[in-house]
Amino acid sequence: ENFRPGVMDRLGLGYETLAAIKPSLVYCSISGFGNTGPDAAKGGFDLVAQGVSGLMSITGHPDMPPAKVGVPITDISAGLLAANGILCAYIHALKTGQGQQVDTSLMEAGIAYTVWESSVYFAGGEIPGPLGSAHRVAAPYQALRTADGYLNIGAATQPTWEQLCRAIGQDNLIDDPRFKLPGDRKAREGELADLLEETFTAETTAYWLKMLEEAGVVAGPIYNMEQVYNDPQVLARKMLVDLEDPDLGTIHNIGIPVKLSVTPGRIRTRAPMLGEHSAEVLLERGFSQAEVDELVAAEVVVENKGPGAGR
Repeated sequence: ENFRPGVMDRLGLGYETLAAIKPSLVYCSISGFGNTGPDAAKGGFDLVAQGVSGLMSITGHPDMPPAKVGVPITDISAGLLAANGILCAYIHALKTGQGQQVDTSLMEAGIAYTVWESSVYFAGGEIPGPLGSAHRVAAPYQALRTADGYLNIGAATQPTWEQLCRAIGQDNLIDDPRFKLPGDRKAREGELADLLEETFTAETTAYWLKMLEEAGVVAGPIYNMEQVYNDPQVLARKMLVDLEDPDLGTIHNIGIPVKLSVTPGRIRTRAPMLGEHSAEVLLERGFSQAEVDELVAAEVVVENKGPGAGR
């Protein structure tokens, strides 16, 4: 459940109430700030969580207004954390018969991402700021301009830096005292990016990606969503799944991002219409057809006969 703490208790469906009925129950709560602490009762959305977790203070470019991550990252991550917590609690319940409550929040999901930034703060009290696409300690490791756009370069180590210099015909930079060591390159990151872009802007992104791949330098394009779903690797990994809907035709879906070799998941059907399976579920649970009809007539249950009957 993902109500504010206390709501489920008021409804008579809180953990303590249900655990008294079924002690092995695993009960998960996701809220904005968690079930304890002075802010537990506050509502929370992804935007708010990105702010209080520090994510917005390190996202975007220096000297620009605060920026959030472009996707609802704390919403999604809190769900992933909850899934892991539920599995841990369920394994314990299988072994011991003892259930428990799993409690996580959007705020904590956001903080969990700040591994570099928290370490910097813990070590010396420095408050990190936004870096654009750059890395906290390595350079060049960022998006750089080309003749027709941008590409991402990951030359974080000394060997990859030297490979990059040779690949783009700038061998002289290898022994340039300004950029000789990793710390030198990070200290002069802006100057280095300007120098590299003088070379990269002479050719297209596709040209440089081919050159860098041949040289063993890790690099990649920056796609928009149309480009994502036309990429051969994305398609090969079945991250675009099409299903047919009786009313809407072909519906595109994001594929399953985890592949299991023995029990692979798959997207089998379209999303059901509102009430499409109401009668089926109730009949399976022991209701008679007359009881189902009575619930539908009383508008307690919505029944939809299926495709073509409306949503």
